[in-house]
Amino acid sequence: MRAVPDRQRIAETFSRNGWFARCPAQLREALVAHAQVTAVEAGRWIYDTGDAAHGLYGVLSGSVTTHVALDNGESVPISISGPGTVFGYAAQVLGGKRVTTAIARERAETIFIPQHALAAIVRDMPELWLHFAELATEQLVWAARAYAERMRLSPRAQIASRLHGYSFPWGGGGPATLPIRQDELAELTGFSRKTVNLILRDFAKRGLVKTGYRSISVLDPAGLHAIAMENRV
Repeated sequence: MRAVPDRQRIAETFSRNGWFARCPAQLREALVAHAQVTAVEAGRWIYDTGDAAHGLYGVLSGSVTTHVALDNGESVPISISGPGTVFGYAAQVLGGKRVTTAIARERAETIFIPQHALAAIVRDMPELWLHFAELATEQLVWAARAYAERMRLSPRAQIASRLHGYSFPWGGGGPATLPIRQDELAELTGFSRKTVNLILRDFAKRGLVKTGYRSISVLDPAGLHAIAMENRV
């Protein structure tokens, strides 16, 4: 990994991440200072299930797909991490082993902050560990929420929830063009491509989204969020 030539770009990109934005200024500055950036080609594995967990990752540009391996050997994509996303830290509290596989979805720039650097950051300010505990909890809660949505939400609500969530890394929560294909969205949600296509057509008629070549534009994030909340319990 190489030194970061443009720390301002890292800070600006990660400012759209809720956890990073809530951290105190001294922690944000330290994280940026210790960040190691690597250019990763499409299809390259960043880490594999079972690898030792020794730090946290983030996406500076491009995107990364996270997969879970099933007992039958099938690898199932569960999320796409876009610019500003912090990922891979929850494994620090899950026995120190990676429970997912992360693969560059396209050519990307990833950030890695090793555990020894995180420890150095809080050596003289132990209260900052609470923020890393919050990060691990946030990532575990996301996984639990994704599972709950699969169990309780309608297909249209699940797709609306996914699209609304992805508007943050690519648009700061506002309108955004997501570099996500319809077949990828189908894989992520577990629905057939036909089901996803029909739902996206309905959303397009309502002015919520616009589909394009290898992309989905979110035009009305608030409208998608309202649909995602329709049958929550």
